[in-house]
Amino acid sequence: HSKQIRNTKKDRQQHVTFLSVSNHGEACTVARVARPPLLQHSCLSMPNNVTTTQRGWSFVNMFFVLLTCIALISLTVSHMLIKDKFLLPDFNSYLSVVTIDEIEASKEVINKDKPKTVAYAVSFIKCGDKQTHAAGLTDASIVLRHSIYKISSRNPSSGSKYDFKMYALVHPQAESCSSKLQDVGFEVIIVDPPVQPSEIRGEHLRKKIHKEWCCGSDEFIKLHAYTLPEEIIVHLDIDFAFYKPMDHLFDAILYDKDSIEGQKARQQIELERPGEKLPDKIGAFITRDWGQVAPEKFPPAYQAGFIVARRDPSVKDEMVEVIKEGNYTAGWGEGFGWAGTGHGGYVGAMAMQGLVAYYYDHVRKDNAVELNQCRHNHMGMDVRYRHPPNYTPRYVKKEFIGGCRNALEYCEDCMVTDFENIYSVHYTMCRKPWQCIAKPDDGITDCKKGKCLDTNVVNVEHCYEVIKEWHKLRTEVEEELLKMTGDETIVEGQKGDYKNDIFMGHCNDDGNDGYLLMSGKDDTFKRVNDLYH
Repeated sequence: HSKQIRNTKKDRQQHVTFLSVSNHGEACTVARVARPPLLQHSCLSMPNNVTTTQRGWSFVNMFFVLLTCIALISLTVSHMLIKDKFLLPDFNSYLSVVTIDEIEASKEVINKDKPKTVAYAVSFIKCGDKQTHAAGLTDASIVLRHSIYKISSRNPSSGSKYDFKMYALVHPQAESCSSKLQDVGFEVIIVDPPVQPSEIRGEHLRKKIHKEWCCGSDEFIKLHAYTLPEEIIVHLDIDFAFYKPMDHLFDAILYDKDSIEGQKARQQIELERPGEKLPDKIGAFITRDWGQVAPEKFPPAYQAGFIVARRDPSVKDEMVEVIKEGNYTAGWGEGFGWAGTGHGGYVGAMAMQGLVAYYYDHVRKDNAVELNQCRHNHMGMDVRYRHPPNYTPRYVKKEFIGGCRNALEYCEDCMVTDFENIYSVHYTMCRKPWQCIAKPDDGITDCKKGKCLDTNVVNVEHCYEVIKEWHKLRTEVEEELLKMTGDETIVEGQKGDYKNDIFMGHCNDDGNDGYLLMSGKDDTFKRVNDLYH
C-alpha cells in the first residue's frame, strides 16, 4: 500500500530525509535529498542470525531487490517530473519520511537540554604585582577554577544547569607570565587597553589617570569582558571563590521578565534594597563599595572585583566614549568626579570603581541591579558607621552613628553572615588566603601596618571561617591531582604547621613568607584541566 503526500510550494523547497528501516527495526541508511531529490542509497536488511542458506540469495531474490531499487528511482524521477504531488510506497514500513522542520525541532529539544555556558573572566595587567606573583597567579587561578566547577553543571551535586568556560584577559605587558593560566585551563586573550591616556580630551583625567588605583587606564582592559562570545559573562578578581550556584541570576538575565522562568528567578534575587523595582531587561548585577562612603558626602562606588553581565559590546563602546570625553572634575563629594555627579575622590574613582558606578547610575540607567553585598562578592567587612574608613564620629551627625552605610533602616551585618548564605567571597578585608595572616590588630598583638586583620573592619573568627573554605578548595584539588597522577611531590605543599585548623597545612608562619605554594611536577599542573572534563 502507499501514502499520498501533498507537496505544496513550501514543501518542495524543504529538504526531505528518507530513512531506510528494515522490518526488524534496523536503520540501514539515511538519504538526505533536496529539490530535485537525489536518491543516495538504500538497503534491505535481514536478521544477522539468518544463515546464507536461509536467506536463499538466489537469482530470483536478487531480481526482486533490483526491481525494488528501480521502483525507488522511478519515484525520484516522478517527483522531478510531477511537481504537484508524488506517491511514496510504504514498502511495509521499509521507508518513512522525516521533514527538515522535524529535524530542526528535535535539535531545539536537544539544545534546550544542553547546559548553557557562562564565561568567567579574570584580567591580568602586569607580572609580579601583588596578585600575579606565583601564589596569586597559579594557586589562586587553580582554586578559583575549582570553585567554579563545583557550582556548575559539570558537578552533578551542584544542581546547576550552567556550564562554564574560563578566560584570562591579559595586558601585553603580562603576556610573559600568562602561559601558566593556559596550563590550568584558561583561554588567554591578549588585549590592549581600549583607551590610551593621550586619547582623553579632559585635561585632569588625561594627566592623572595613570596614578589611579590599581592600574590607571590599564585597568580598562576589563571592559573587553563585555565582548566575549557567551551570552552571560562573569568578571572577577583572582582573589575570589564561589560557593553556591548563581542560576537565578543567569536566568533573570536570559529569560523574559514575564516568562515563568524569569519570574521565578527574579523572586530569588537577594537585593541590597529588598523590594526594589527591577529593570524590565536586566543588563548586569553588581555590588557597591559601601565601605568607602561617608555620611551625606557622595554616592557609593562600584566594587570592581565582581560583575555578572549580559554580553553587550555596546556597553564597552559607551564606556570608552565616556573615558575619552574625560568629563572628570578633581574633588571629593557632590559636584566633583564624573560629570560632577559625586563619583570622584574615593579609591579607584577615575578607573573602574568610579566609571562603572557613574555609567550605570547616569548613562545606562535602569539596567544594573545591586545585589546584597553580604551574600555576593562577600568581603566580611563592616557596612555600618562604626569605624573608619571615611568616618569619624566627632565630625558627623549623631544619628549616623551605628547606622547602615547604604542609608537603609536595617542592613545585614556582613561581618557575621552565615557562610551557608554566601554565594561568593572576595578575599580582601579578610586578607588573601595565601598571605597566611591570622593575627588580629587588636591593640595588643604586635602588628606592622597591613600585616594583621583589622578588628575595626572585620570579625576575626568569621575571617578564619571564610579563609579556611578557600584552603578546603585547594586541598580538594591537591587530593584529586594526587589520585589522578600519583605524583607524591604534591604533598610537599601540605606540610605546613602554622594554624592548621585554618590553613590546612599550607602555611608555615604568619605572613606572605609563610605560605607554601602548591607543589607538583610540571606535567602534573598541565593535567589540572583533565580534572574537569
